Amino acid sequence: MNKIPVFDIGDTLSPSNSNAQEIIKDVIGEAPEIDLNEYCPYVPEEMQEWLDDNEIEGNGEDITKAYLDDKKDYLKEEVFPMLRRIADDFGPIGLISDNRMEAKEFYTEQFKEAGVDLEGFVVSEEVGVKKPGREIFEAFLEQREEDSERFVYFGNYVDRDKGAEKVGMHFVWVKEFCTYGSSTDGTQIEELTYENVERALKEVEKS
Repeated sequence: MNKIPVFDIGDTLSPSNSNAQEIIKDVIGEAPEIDLNEYCPYVPEEMQEWLDDNEIEGNGEDITKAYLDDKKDYLKEEVFPMLRRIADDFGPIGLISDNRMEAKEFYTEQFKEAGVDLEGFVVSEEVGVKKPGREIFEAFLEQREEDSERFVYFGNYVDRDKGAEKVGMHFVWVKEFCTYGSSTDGTQIEELTYENVERALKEVEKS
């Protein structure tokens, strides 16, 4: 049976860190770098908290709106055409992310509107454990109810995302955006494209 791709969200399916910095600059001007592990751009209140913590005048809702509008455009133009092909050829894709419920709600809506076949979606907030903790991957497998060997997890942060292997899933390192200085000798791709995903799935299947 063919392997099924599962994806991380931020800096795997779409750029997050670099885009957040640029969007904040566009909205409020020059500002210190934001730590997305501490402040979630999907949550206006947390953007406001970041502004207040840095004594910057501005509206957190403006930052979140600009961030999500940019994300929608990128997904529509760059990601969803590829994911539709992948889902058609390899089965419904899945998502596993260290993220908030607001991010899950946003992505679920976007996938539905785009008509991308999505089955199984877990974020760390609902599980209470972040990657590489095995619980977040186990929660996904409970949703899919298929053997873990069938799934290949595509992620950008090796130290966290390679945790998929703890439950018997495979891991492919996506190097296109922020990788946090991590590395691996395992299967990897430079850019998330249909052809690269297909190649990686075949490589994993042969290993």
